[in-house]
Amino acid sequence: MSSSFPPQAPPVRREQLIDPYTTIDLQQSTPAQQRRVQAWLLFNANTGAPAAFRMPSYHEAMLSATW
Repeated sequence: MSSSFPPQAPPVRREQLIDPYTTIDLQQSTPAQQRRVQAWLLFNANTGAPAAFRMPSYHEAMLSATW
């Protein structure tokens, strides 16, 4: 018996969450290395995270309703 439902997509594989402070040795590093690590953690730490959900604005909702 065939199902009338479409096939489901496989589950999304998420990256393993780690605590960066447990993997980086900041005690034996130079100030330049510390700045580089700080910049990397600030700007590149959540590249794999999904975007936050945001409700559409009034204009976006009205635009999509007219199509």
